[in-house]
Amino acid sequence: MNAVKSTVRSMYRGFMILFILSFMLLSTVLLLAFLADPQLMWESVQQAFGMVR
Repeated sequence: MNAVKSTVRSMYRGFMILFILSFMLLSTVLLLAFLADPQLMWESVQQAFGMVR
């Protein structure tokens, strides 16, 4: 039973680390895209979420 708990804990930690790393990567890419061309980024967000006037 201890082996199962240990394995589940390891998998949980692994998934949490992967989730945090993927969130950080997504945030970095969005920040770089925004810094490269803020106007185009804002227009893309408006178009993606249907906020076009």
